[in-house]
Amino acid sequence: MTAVPWVAVTVERHQVKTLAERLFAEARVASEALPWTSGEVLDAACARLAADLGARITVIAPDGTVLGESDRPSASLENHASRPEVQDALATGRGKSVRRSTTLDMRLLYTAWRQTRGDDVRIVRTALLLRTLAANVAHLRRLLVAGIVAAAALGLAAALILSRRMLRRVHRLVTFARRLADGESAPYLVPERGDELGILEAQLGIMARNVSATIAELRVEHERLQSILRSMLEGVLVTDLTGSVVLMNERARDLLELPEQLEGRGRRLIELVRDPQVAVLTGELARGVPLGSRDLTLVGGRTLHVNAAPLRGSNGRPFGFVLVLHDVTELRRLEVVRRDFVANVSHELRTPLTAIKGYAETLLGPAGDERPTARRFLTVIDRHAERLGRLIDDLMTLSDLELGRTPLRLAAVELAPVLDDVLAIFAERTKSSEISVATHVETSAPPVLADADRLQQVLINLVDNAIKYTPAGGRIAISVRPAEPAHAGMVEIDVADTGTGIPAEDLPRLTERFFRVEKARSRALGGTGLGLAIVKHIVQAHDGMLAIDSTLGHGTTVRVLLPSAGLAVAGADPESTTTRSLLHLSVAGASGKSGS
Repeated sequence: MTAVPWVAVTVERHQVKTLAERLFAEARVASEALPWTSGEVLDAACARLAADLGARITVIAPDGTVLGESDRPSASLENHASRPEVQDALATGRGKSVRRSTTLDMRLLYTAWRQTRGDDVRIVRTALLLRTLAANVAHLRRLLVAGIVAAAALGLAAALILSRRMLRRVHRLVTFARRLADGESAPYLVPERGDELGILEAQLGIMARNVSATIAELRVEHERLQSILRSMLEGVLVTDLTGSVVLMNERARDLLELPEQLEGRGRRLIELVRDPQVAVLTGELARGVPLGSRDLTLVGGRTLHVNAAPLRGSNGRPFGFVLVLHDVTELRRLEVVRRDFVANVSHELRTPLTAIKGYAETLLGPAGDERPTARRFLTVIDRHAERLGRLIDDLMTLSDLELGRTPLRLAAVELAPVLDDVLAIFAERTKSSEISVATHVETSAPPVLADADRLQQVLINLVDNAIKYTPAGGRIAISVRPAEPAHAGMVEIDVADTGTGIPAEDLPRLTERFFRVEKARSRALGGTGLGLAIVKHIVQAHDGMLAIDSTLGHGTTVRVLLPSAGLAVAGADPESTTTRSLLHLSVAGASGKSGS
């Protein structure tokens, strides 16, 4: 044990020495790359070089004044003349020190390199956090301690085995006979002599080997069966003819939502499932039905599909039942969603098609000869055809977003110009509706890392919704600011209106396809019911968040959080463009206003 600290310290010293040589080399490289200047210009150069080298860089004058710093403004740092590595570098040309930084309050390895240019002298210092090194040394110390403990345990175990072997040589025959009598697996018995007792030992050994082989085969089969049952995604229940459970795997316990402390074996099946359909199912099997299946709905709402079959012995007579449980909750939910989606699409398509067909039939009659009437009817047909086209376009857009077929071209996007473009689109509508629109973009708000076209699509949908549901004389406020500390690195975009508001019970469903709070009004205003579903998927693709606050009768605030361009990988050009697919990612707090 006393060697553990010595080994750990030796390893740490070796790694520190290796790191120091690397930092000396980086300091020499940095000294050649850094300009002979000071202040913000040198700070910026230090920061760029530090990002490339992965180390902190400080440039210090011979009197200790900090000329440049990669992590903090050099003007805010104290005099470094007392730093030991700086003093050594001034004296010998290079210096090294391991200590806690008063600036960063962390343990660092410092190396300093003296650079001269004519009569000019400066110190280029590099520093590296030793947090990872300390963790490695601590891990090594734990491994050494664990190895010593394990070696001691193995040595003790070996001593015990040797002592037991000596005792077993004396009592092995008695112990062997007792184990056979108790049905235990006995060790291999070698006769010591060829007399009658040796013959008995040989026969006992043969019998023990045969019994052990049979038990081993049974154990392998049992373990194989248990492994199969544990790895199955389906739940398996085996009962006797009375309905008492004799075998149940863990998946069945999970599906039936049984408490861990509840012992399922020996209980009646109806006690565990608590659905009369399972009794009907086993009754049919008992009457000779070869296979049976049922859907069971548990108390918690989970739906299980049960397939059951009788178990028969070699004589053909049943001795129990096996039930296989499949969790079809999600499948049934998706079936409902599919039916609802088909019904909604059919309904949404039927409305404009019915209007188009009705007016077309009217135009085919005498009314078609009257030009004013025909023009009015054609205008209605054109409006419904346009709405039908918007619906199909939105469905295609939503499908492409969900399937990841629409590329995202990520770049640093300033929000103010995008907002100006969006508001210009709605200028006439807001003016005719007597709705005032105010925007406020905080100067501290950074650009967002986004696809400019998709970002504009999000804002168009949100502003369009706000205008639709805000009465004449109302107000719409759009603000952009850095997000709260809980969402650091994000930019918050709020679209608030003084409209009709949304009932609390409707909030969770707002981003569903075709969901509308006011169906008739939304259709009259030209909405397809897909706007917020598209917004949600675009925000998800940007790793953003969508949330809503609404008070019925007082208005709604839709909040979008998007990553700032500052979250790009260090060293990457923020103006460069990255392309990726719009994938269906997870989004926190996704909800929103009624779809446009």
